Amino acid sequence: MKLIVILFVLLLTSACSFNETNKSMDEKIMENVVYPQSTVIIYKENFKNGVIVLYKDKTGFRSDFFILKENYFVHGGNAELNPEDGLSWTMRNDPHIPIALFGGVITDEMIEKVIVKQRTVEQKAKIIDINDGKRYWFAIFDVLEEPLNGEADPLKIEAYDKEGNLYWKSGVYEDGLFEGRAN
Repeated sequence: MKLIVILFVLLLTSACSFNETNKSMDEKIMENVVYPQSTVIIYKENFKNGVIVLYKDKTGFRSDFFILKENYFVHGGNAELNPEDGLSWTMRNDPHIPIALFGGVITDEMIEKVIVKQRTVEQKAKIIDINDGKRYWFAIFDVLEEPLNGEADPLKIEAYDKEGNLYWKSGVYEDGLFEGRAN
């Protein structure tokens, strides 16, 4: 009788863990988002030990990171889903994840390229077009650089048109804090 009970428990445990490992990535993500009823996954990309997830929900656009092995999902703020001035952005910088993640929405067809700049490094964003009238973007850094002593925050988000002209910007510039169309 003990052997039957032990076998039953082992079988039940195996079935539960089999079910858990066979859940789709979308199911795992949906279990961790804040508003699953209104969430629409736009894009996923495996990166390091997790998945970059671009999605929208009732609060707007989000770019987050999901660590698979730990079932850890970084929740953060959101960006405007329909930015009037053509571009929106948000950032994730959590000490538990291996990256600083920037993402946003492009609604201005003039914007060709987005670059995120830090003090010593810059990254061209990957732009995703899913044919819904908007384009989505994200950029990844290993770390988020801090300003030097007395220096203004060096972080800048810049968008360029097809001719390579600065078209949109966000950051602290010579004239102070600015976000919006550059011209």
